[in-house]
Amino acid sequence: MLTEFLSLLCLGLSLGFEDEKKNEMLPKPTLSALPSNMVEHRGNVSLRCQSHFQNVTFMLGKLQDSGYRQEQRSTGHEAEFLLTHLEPKDAGMYFCAYKTMVSQEWSEESEHLWLQVKDNDDGRGAPAAKKCKII
Repeated sequence: MLTEFLSLLCLGLSLGFEDEKKNEMLPKPTLSALPSNMVEHRGNVSLRCQSHFQNVTFMLGKLQDSGYRQEQRSTGHEAEFLLTHLEPKDAGMYFCAYKTMVSQEWSEESEHLWLQVKDNDDGRGAPAAKKCKII
């Protein structure tokens, strides 16, 4: 009888611990651009999101476009999102987040990363809109 009680008590405590873990706020991931956050017109870049946890689902988003979202499952601590054939309209602020199997809630967003895409005219990093000459 005592053994059954202790087993149930341990089970209840471990289930309670899992519930507590679900409500914890997950720490921010980090986001970096490889090889650089300055990309040639029609070039490629990998945006790498890293977390403190393994076996998570990563999400990449764009601040200026609420409809932009990529998700990727990873067994490790990181995921790489390959962006290809970039145009000036692809420039902007990107961020990532992740969720664990236990939490099912997204972590805090990473710090925002400014991705610049060089335009054809002057080779410098251009924002999402074309530059205008002031006369």
